Amino acid sequence: MEQEFSGEVFEWRGPAPFYFVAVPEREADALRVAASVASYGWGMLPVRARIGNTEWKTSLWPKDGGYLIPLKDAVRKPEQLDVGDVVDVLLMVDGLPDQGRPQPAKSSARPRQQVPRPKGSREPISAEQLTIVPANQATWEDLQAVFGTTGDTSRCWCQRFRMLPKESWASEGPEELAARLRDQTSCGDRTAEATSGLVAYFDGEPVGWCAVAPRADHPRLLRNNRVPWEGRNEDKTDPTVWAVTCFVTRVGYRRRGVNHALARAAVDFARERGARALEGYPDFVEGGSVGTLATFADAGFTEASRPGLRRAVLRIDF
Repeated sequence: MEQEFSGEVFEWRGPAPFYFVAVPEREADALRVAASVASYGWGMLPVRARIGNTEWKTSLWPKDGGYLIPLKDAVRKPEQLDVGDVVDVLLMVDGLPDQGRPQPAKSSARPRQQVPRPKGSREPISAEQLTIVPANQATWEDLQAVFGTTGDTSRCWCQRFRMLPKESWASEGPEELAARLRDQTSCGDRTAEATSGLVAYFDGEPVGWCAVAPRADHPRLLRNNRVPWEGRNEDKTDPTVWAVTCFVTRVGYRRRGVNHALARAAVDFARERGARALEGYPDFVEGGSVGTLATFADAGFTEASRPGLRRAVLRIDF
């Protein structure tokens, strides 16, 4: 049984660890059914949870007819969570059928095109084998093929750093987030100003995406977050500093060098559009959509700061 929802981190001076996210009422109703089978006493329900790149085992706390997800420091600190942050949660109760899982509301929006997945391969792809173009020179169908129809990419649509406070995957929905990305990239409009990303092609197939745009275009990078601001003192709204915030590689082409080629292309893309510097924020542990240290180092970035044990700010000045 799996559930996906968003909730706000809050502090409650009850049992440790003090920080929690409340399970929404609809999801809590289904969990109460599960608790009759899986609870080990006092209404406690063992689960697995995931926020961002952090997955852990815990137990839900019953409170006022609902449930709370405890957030220990081992979860909050890697994800840089604080009171008031809205987070997307994946909750998993093992060994139970999905019959009690709330179904998403039907949408009147046209369903996204189903794109068949390419067969996997481990053969490296060199930069010379790729054609990398500004996103406005790619079609929207090609970008949809890269993001796919399942997994985090098909829910986030590269909007993690562009969403406003209190917005989340769940509150906005994939159709809205996809529409935002389409507007940002101007896919298919070769006359538009290209300032929001790159698409990579291999043998004519779209295989990768890299988000590269002015740092000030990302509301969640302008907050007083540890990444990228701890130990730094500069103008957050400087339009001449750009940022690489996301990589997406199509299923079947991952771990073959596509991200490395996109990072190098992002350097030229930003420089040609007047940037005086370009930054990236790799995750040493997961890498994931923000990229790895090796990806940026290979493209000529150097370390500007290290605001945590697993995150760094890498930068290249022009």
